[in-house]
Amino acid sequence: MKKILSLVLAGVMVLSLAACGAKKEEAPAASSAPAASDPATPADPNKPLAMGDTANPVTLSIVIKDRSPENADDAAWIATLNQKLLEAGIGAQLELLAMQSGSYATNLGLMLSGGTIPDLIWFQGGDEEFALTQGILADLTSYIDNSVYMKGVMEDYMLERIANYPYLVYLSPASVKVPVMRSDVLDSLACKDEFLADPSVENYYKMFQELKAQGFNAAWTVPGNLTEIDNTFDQAFGLTTTWVEQDGAYVYNAVSNGAKDKLDFYAKLYAEGLLDKEYLTDTWETKENKFYSNQTAIISGTQGAVVDVYNNNQIAANGETAALTVLPPAGGVGYTPFSVAKETRGMAISAISENQALAFQVLDYMCSPEGRYLELLGNEGTHYEVGADGKATITATWYVPMFNTLGNFDESQLNGTYYSEVAQSSLDMISEYMTLDNDFAIPSDLAISWDAAKAVVSEFYADYILGNKTAADWGAFVQNFNDMGGAAVTEYANSVLD
Repeated sequence: MKKILSLVLAGVMVLSLAACGAKKEEAPAASSAPAASDPATPADPNKPLAMGDTANPVTLSIVIKDRSPENADDAAWIATLNQKLLEAGIGAQLELLAMQSGSYATNLGLMLSGGTIPDLIWFQGGDEEFALTQGILADLTSYIDNSVYMKGVMEDYMLERIANYPYLVYLSPASVKVPVMRSDVLDSLACKDEFLADPSVENYYKMFQELKAQGFNAAWTVPGNLTEIDNTFDQAFGLTTTWVEQDGAYVYNAVSNGAKDKLDFYAKLYAEGLLDKEYLTDTWETKENKFYSNQTAIISGTQGAVVDVYNNNQIAANGETAALTVLPPAGGVGYTPFSVAKETRGMAISAISENQALAFQVLDYMCSPEGRYLELLGNEGTHYEVGADGKATITATWYVPMFNTLGNFDESQLNGTYYSEVAQSSLDMISEYMTLDNDFAIPSDLAISWDAAKAVVSEFYADYILGNKTAADWGAFVQNFNDMGGAAVTEYANSVLD
């Protein structure tokens, strides 16, 4: 892996040097209607996004995770979007680029280092830093400030993220994974009422024991790491922010006293088979399959759209009574604190694109009422049908390509609601239990050592849960974390949080 990353970085450095002389568009000046790129073709006031020559549109390349021009639904959706762009007066046509199968982050890095740098790029998370370092990502601040639609659908935390890290934009409800289980299974538990009245760590444990006694192989599984279960239990163990106060200073929560208590709890769950014995090797696919086949009782999914998918699939597999219930955070304190340090995934615009302003017009169009309708519903005839009353009925699952926001979407255009009852419940739970984090963007000169320090955490946590490490090893672990870069970042944290 290190060799691959070295090759990627080397290739991108060459590209960035070659791009130094590339022509870049400036963000459009503030106005209610951005000026057209061709002065002879003024923007239509009835089409505030109008830009460019629709008779001779510019082709903009785009890459999006899990989207391929070889997929019929994706190709049809891009074709419809291209037509809608022209109708909106935007002289652009999108060309969806194919990605190799396998890790999106790895393949995107290889694509960029190989010389293919799309105008519009989706980053999944953790895969954008090298592109930023090499000057491939455009600063979106002025584009968003002067947008017609986008700024109006951005929530406060999104604006904070853009202010801190103005390279990725992701318009979606606060992305937090919440635990869900079948409602009929929850109803069958003797501990149900006690648990819902007081979802303490102890009552979660009692519920896990009862689920195991009912015949589930495990109460909960996660795909290879602890992030999803952490979302539910962190705050109950005092891990209310990434940096917690301990002995008069800030320490990284993963090496705090509360983290030790949480880890003891996880090790207990694992030893008793309440946490899936295969959690380290489980993937997203196996996690979900175990849930639908009733091998495990609980999984976590991003609130809103993903919970909706889990609900629909669970009903399809096990009937209407299998509709899901969203579980509260342990202790009733809150799910994992929500970061405003930076956007970790989303759309970016290439800094070496000669059509940056036009590319942003495409993103701004996606935030318009027409754009939201198109992106949220998918392809007519496949994912939704329009009746004689002019209203749409959703008929099949459609994963939105870029943004999940319902901002500027007129739900009265639907028969029914966009989200199912359980999906809406998950959104409401986040609103009730959402708290903000105190994390920050790690400076570039500390990024590599910070990754190394976090790798120490991941390795030790896995060994501890599996029983390969014990409480006697905790002190050595914290020292190793500090030696590998944790001490330097902790010193920095205390300087910026003081």
